[in-house]
This record gives sequence, structure tokens and C-alpha cells, in this order.
Amino acid sequence: MNVLLMHVPKFRNYYKPIGSYSFINLPPMGLLGLADFLRQQGHSANVIHLGVERYVSQGIDFAEIVSRYRPALIGLDLHWHFQAYDVIEVARQIKRIHPEIGILLGGFTASAFAEEILREFDCVDFIIRGDAEEPIASLAASYPSQDYTQVPNLAYRKEGAIHLNQISFVAQSTVMNSICFTDFSLMKDHQVFTDLFSNYLIMDGISPKSQNLLFHWKRSYPVLLGRGCTHRCFFCGGSAEAQKIINNRHRVAMRSLPSIVDSIRDLDRYGFELAIFAFDPFPPAQSEPYYLDLFERIRELGTAMSFEMERWFLPTRAFLQKFRECLGPDSYITLSPGSHDETLRRRNGLYRYSNEDLEACLKMMDEEGVNCALWFSCGLPLEKEKDLLAMANYQDSLRSRFPRLRIRNGIIEIEPQSEMSRHPDLYGVQLQRETFMDYFSYHRRPDRNHFLEMGYEREGCPGATKVGRFYCNHFCAHFSSRRLSPFLCRTLCRSAATFRRLGGFRLLDRILLSRG
Repeated sequence: MNVLLMHVPKFRNYYKPIGSYSFINLPPMGLLGLADFLRQQGHSANVIHLGVERYVSQGIDFAEIVSRYRPALIGLDLHWHFQAYDVIEVARQIKRIHPEIGILLGGFTASAFAEEILREFDCVDFIIRGDAEEPIASLAASYPSQDYTQVPNLAYRKEGAIHLNQISFVAQSTVMNSICFTDFSLMKDHQVFTDLFSNYLIMDGISPKSQNLLFHWKRSYPVLLGRGCTHRCFFCGGSAEAQKIINNRHRVAMRSLPSIVDSIRDLDRYGFELAIFAFDPFPPAQSEPYYLDLFERIRELGTAMSFEMERWFLPTRAFLQKFRECLGPDSYITLSPGSHDETLRRRNGLYRYSNEDLEACLKMMDEEGVNCALWFSCGLPLEKEKDLLAMANYQDSLRSRFPRLRIRNGIIEIEPQSEMSRHPDLYGVQLQRETFMDYFSYHRRPDRNHFLEMGYEREGCPGATKVGRFYCNHFCAHFSSRRLSPFLCRTLCRSAATFRRLGGFRLLDRILLSRG
């Protein structure tokens, strides 16, 4: 069977200072792994990143793509809800010109809304719910067929009725260790992906050189350490309870250290500059021996890459020393307290350490020469306006005391199957997005700006408009009024937007390219 896997970014976005941009440029970590697994099972499989395709070919010609690869099945990842509109539109376009091709969706969002998607969109034929390795191989082996009852995790339509097979396949360590998740030779034009699309967002019409000058990003890719979660962050669609519902996953499965090192070696070989470890499910007593062994193996590789490591608990001094020794001076650890207020952290499932312990850890990082990034969140349930102001003041205090610290802020957005989306009354919120069609309709509008919207309102708390305005005035990474007056902040933001509208970024791009 010939299977073509496509990653669909969210193409329709707008942010005033930079204009139009694409978002969700990194595919799910499992996508290349699916192609590798299919090939191991004797099928033909390739990966196309439609953002890369649009950039290289100055557009997306689905007829030409199908003619080139001649797939019987096309799989589209619908992992993040931001992709909802674009993925369905791609499915519609392919189905219109090639109705004989089976269209398959997968990922967290597709899994969460499988029945609704099949009911609303006849351009989608199949959805794999949860882990997809064995299900996609089984579907490829049996397609086209009149009987898909033996394909695990599959949702499909037959004679007008929707069928949901049991989610019986849950990938464990043995399966994950047998797969290569970082074989970029399976992706068309993978060097363009590495150079330009391995970043958070991409401005339309600007070269990689100018993107790097404007945003100071490195060529980055996450390393799959494992799957699952043991935590209960109430706003997260990948927390422990959500994992049970979406993936039927009740425990964490980790990859082996040799397989992780192989992935890091691949990233280095393909030209990435930063490897991301965004997975830390165990308490320190269990996780630290695992990581310390991993760090030693990375040092033996002799890679020049830097590393970002997310820790959900505070690291020990021994951990920091080994981290600095093995991963280099430009690597950093990310901590996510969520809020400055310990009570708010407890009430939102985020409390893992006190502020006193956090600040002691930051002091220890300075002593050991380890860089740190702190993530805070606006829009948590039960958060008052005074809490926002107190959080801004707390961040100022931290910046003044810890020179190796950088602080990042984000606004919480509602996620499918998070506890907050399943039980809004418990958290005093009114949802603006509940069904797949809610997400689809929201994301079809390019003027919707995910940087400043929540998707819900909170009883007795600042509304989304007020939170967005506060975020712009106090937490904007580019024009923060913690360093500038609010008036000057808004003036600079508007000036950047005017500069963009007058073609300033494109002019800058031409100048940089002309200088080589």
C-alpha cells in the first residue's frame, strides 16, 4: 500500500506587528515515526509538510502531488485544535479531485472529536483514535475493504453509519524503541523544513535569514522521550485524565536511552541547533537517574547542539551540575510555575513547589552557571485582576535578582478534553468552544489571534479582552511596558505594523539577501 502523510500548519493567522504568518509548523513527533513504521511493515510511505510545499512551489498543487506519489491513502495529522479548519479544507480539496483516495485523520483533536468529524465532513473517511502505529499499518493492509472491524482504534463510516472500533492499541516502550522518529529523509524538501519551518511561527514572504534576524530562533526539534502523563493540569488536553479518554493510556511509557540518543544523533546530522526535551512525567527520585545517564550519553556524542529541558519538578544541584557539564553553556532548563500565586497553582492543579523553593533553585542555577526560562500563564480559572498585576510585579522582582533568568508568558486557551473543557462549572468558566464545529468556525477566521484569546470567560474574573490588553501592556515579549511606558509600547507596536504594511520587512529582506 502506498501511503502519503501530510502535515498541515495553521496557515490563516494575523498578528498586528508582523501581519500574516503560519503557525503549528512543527509536526507531531510521531509523524515521521508512522512513515518509518509503515515502511518496516512493507508499505510505501512519504511525508509532505504543506508549509514547506507552499514555500518551495509558491503554492500547493494537490493534483501534482497525487500524480507524483499515487497514494491510495492520505493521512493528515489533526493533533492541535488550531489546525481544525486547514486540515478539513485540505481534505476537501483532495477529495474533490480524487474521490477514490481514502482520507485519514489522526492526532489528539481528531481523536477527541472523531464521531462529530465523520458526521459533519464526508471528505474524511477514517480517523485513528489514540496511538496510530499498528492501526495505520492494519488499515493500509486491508484498504480498500468492506470490513474494517479488526483495525484497532479506527473510526469510520459504512453505509451511512459511523463505527467506532475499540481503542485497543496503546504503544508501549517496545514499539516506540523499534521506530525511528527522526528520519527526515522521509520528508520532501526536509532541508527547507530544517532551515525555516522548525520554528514557532513563520512570517509570510520573508527569507530564513530575515526570520532569524527578527526572532533570534534556532533550528529546533523535539525529541520523543515517551508518551503519557501522570499530572492533572486542569487546562491541559494532554494531562493524565485526557490521555485516558483520548488514547486509552493509563500509564507512562518511556523510550530507551539508546533510541533517544539515536534521535539526537539524527537531529545533529540533519542540521538542527536545538533539541527540546518537553517531557518529565516522573518525580525527581525516579527521573533524575534516568536523565543523568542520558546526559552522559549525550556528552559522548560530542554534539554542538544546545538543549532545552522542561522540568515539571525542581532539579537538584547534582542534576544542574551534570546538565551544565554534559549539555553545554547555551542549554537551558524550563520551569512552568504557571502563576506567582501558590493558592492559584493549587486550585489549578499546578502546585509542585513553593515560591521559596523556586527562588532557592534559581539561586542555585546562577551558582552552577545554568540558564533558566520560567513560563507563566494568564487566564487561569479564579484569577483576579489584582493577581495579574501581582504576577507582573513578581516577575520584575525575579529579573532583578537572577541574571540567568528569562521569563515567558502565555494566555491559556481552552483545549479539547481538558478537565476545564469537560467540567466548566467546577472551574467557574463559560466555554466559547465545545464542539469540533466551534473550533473549526473559530480557526477559519484569520483575524483570530491565539496570542490574545482564551476561548472561555470566567465568572467574577477579567474577561478575555481585558486579559489580552493586560498581556500586551505587561507581558509582550517585544514591546513590554514593564520596561516602557504603555503609550510608548503601543506606539512601537503600531510603528512596527506600519513598517510592515509599507513593505519594510520585505525591503530589509532584499538588503540582507543582496549582502549574502
